[in-house]
Amino acid sequence: MGTIRKGALGGFSGKAGSIIGSSWRDISYIKGLPKLSNKPKSEKQLEQQARFAMAIRFLLPVKDYLTVGFNDLKQGRSTGFNVALKNLLEKAVTGLYPALEINYPLAEYSRGPLSGPAAVVVTPETGKLVITWANDVLKATSHTDDELVVLVYEPGSNDYVVGPPSALRSAGIVDVVMPADWASLAVHVYVYFISKTGERVSNSIYAGSAIVL
Repeated sequence: MGTIRKGALGGFSGKAGSIIGSSWRDISYIKGLPKLSNKPKSEKQLEQQARFAMAIRFLLPVKDYLTVGFNDLKQGRSTGFNVALKNLLEKAVTGLYPALEINYPLAEYSRGPLSGPAAVVVTPETGKLVITWANDVLKATSHTDDELVVLVYEPGSNDYVVGPPSALRSAGIVDVVMPADWASLAVHVYVYFISKTGERVSNSIYAGSAIVL
């Protein structure tokens, strides 16, 4: 049974006959029940579903970071995660169905006005990755207390390691500890800066792949 909130003209919630009421971000919606079909999905529909599922799986572990990373590009009631998902589908999910894959260098995790990391080098050492970058604090769009965000992705587990939050732009170096069970596995590294207040970010960059030692 459906319920009407805030009086007769309020939002409708639940199922009543052939309609369903719901709300998202304080907007009320009414929609009909989906029509069931026994018609087999077309090759194009299967490909679209596979691409969408791959993109969701890849980004979901770092959803909270994407909310901040794409904050400046949110439009209307779109979320940062939705913006990141759209970008990934358009640019980085490649290949011919069913042999789809992520083009890792094209994946993005943030876009913003801060100066991005430059001259980034990833060096594997036993149990960790050592990441260095240019100590560039002369530009108006960079600050000594900007923090470097490091996202290290391991495809087999579809999981990420996030670097420590204490790596300032002015430091130029940070160690990121790797899980023991990632030894000998290939990982992909992404970096970007975020302001001290958390309100501004730089564009993320693909720092390359590495084999964990």
